[in-house]
Amino acid sequence: MMILDALRYYFCRPKSEQKADTRPAPDIDLSRYLGRWYELARFDTPFEKDMEEVYTEYRAKSGGEISVTNVGMGNDERYREAHAIAYPTSNGRLRVSFIPLLRFLSTPYNILRVDEDYRYALVSNDSGSCLWFLGRHPVAAPEAFEELRREAIRRGFDLRELHYTRQHRPFPD
Repeated sequence: MMILDALRYYFCRPKSEQKADTRPAPDIDLSRYLGRWYELARFDTPFEKDMEEVYTEYRAKSGGEISVTNVGMGNDERYREAHAIAYPTSNGRLRVSFIPLLRFLSTPYNILRVDEDYRYALVSNDSGSCLWFLGRHPVAAPEAFEELRREAIRRGFDLRELHYTRQHRPFPD
């Protein structure tokens, strides 16, 4: 099932693409970026359709790769996991593959903004069809969320279709 979801992600991208600046922020420290990030908001994508209470865990692996575990709850109120490997390609830019044996099917992951304490992040793909507002806690301080929103708008994202991710249940460890 995970392989089908990954293939659907690669071949069923959202139809509307943004005309936005998706260049990564300079000087991203990946070692500080690692750890758990809660999804605060997103552009809906086929692989996250109807998912709430979403978080992602990034862990360093040998050889510079990063293990990625995405967790979210579906409409049936069951948590689902998807596992991937991220390959750093340049500062603030990763290639993420949900099918590591088919690394050529990887997708870009650009860290557009991180606050100085690495508590909040704005992330997109190259086309701007994907956008995530992330935080180290399930709920963001209003001023921090507003800063992410302003940065997304400054970069040219149209936020009318932004989905605010519900985060209210205790998370499994």
